[in-house]
Amino acid sequence: MKIAYFGYDPLFSCLDVFLKQGHQFAVIYTGENSGYSQKVIQFAQNNHIPLCFGKPNLTDMQRLVEQGVELFFSAEYPWKIPVPVELKYAINVHPTLLPEGRGMTPLPHLILKQSIYAGVTLHKLSNEFDTGDTLLQKPISLEDDETFDSLSGKVFQQTPDLLSRLLFDLDDYYQSSQEQGEGSDWPSITVGEQTLDWQQPIAQLLTRLRAFGSLGTYANIAGKACVIRSTQFPLSAQGKRYQHDYNAGQVILNDSQHITVATIDGELRIPKTIITLVALI
Repeated sequence: MKIAYFGYDPLFSCLDVFLKQGHQFAVIYTGENSGYSQKVIQFAQNNHIPLCFGKPNLTDMQRLVEQGVELFFSAEYPWKIPVPVELKYAINVHPTLLPEGRGMTPLPHLILKQSIYAGVTLHKLSNEFDTGDTLLQKPISLEDDETFDSLSGKVFQQTPDLLSRLLFDLDDYYQSSQEQGEGSDWPSITVGEQTLDWQQPIAQLLTRLRAFGSLGTYANIAGKACVIRSTQFPLSAQGKRYQHDYNAGQVILNDSQHITVATIDGELRIPKTIITLVALI
């Protein structure tokens, strides 16, 4: 089968699935000069697959169908993909159990408050993002100390197995797809949601740091705007609960390796290696 692939690095694990099953890539759409597309670009170059960095338009999509492309496959791709009526299959990967959790950035939501909807859904592409008929789903269990990056890793590892299962009997799954139903749309994360509030308890602060991981969590530390990025699992920042007379947000200790900030119920100790000064929160 001839495929047009649309995606970025967070799910580049899907690419090998198609090659191993003997399918052919006509083109790969991804982002140019992006830290999130280097692996996809390298895969295309290693396998002599044409790359496209522009946004998809209907004329080009129709041309692909005329060239024999049967499947459009989207995995972590942010742009709308026009689907010609003549196209045989059009499929997207979404990292929640649809119809719950439609939206562009669901993983932080899952960690913050909606963990029961964690999973992978393969569904048909449609005119509205994440609303197409469901083909296959797989739930993912979250640990108590799950982080954005550890959850991203689970999605990365488990999606290829689900895709392999789908491709093994694609016609049957496609014909027996199920309408999603009402479900829920999760809004884009706001700067406020992505910012530490020192008036919150340690447990909530740590949850927020886990929810954003390498995406970054904003904070005001000693009057300076910072972003905290942590890829470690478990989280490298540590909290300690106790009574004190410090003001919430006050720096208790600033040594060569850590900054310790007072919270309303204790302190948060943050490695300096994961803190970067920024111009604006």
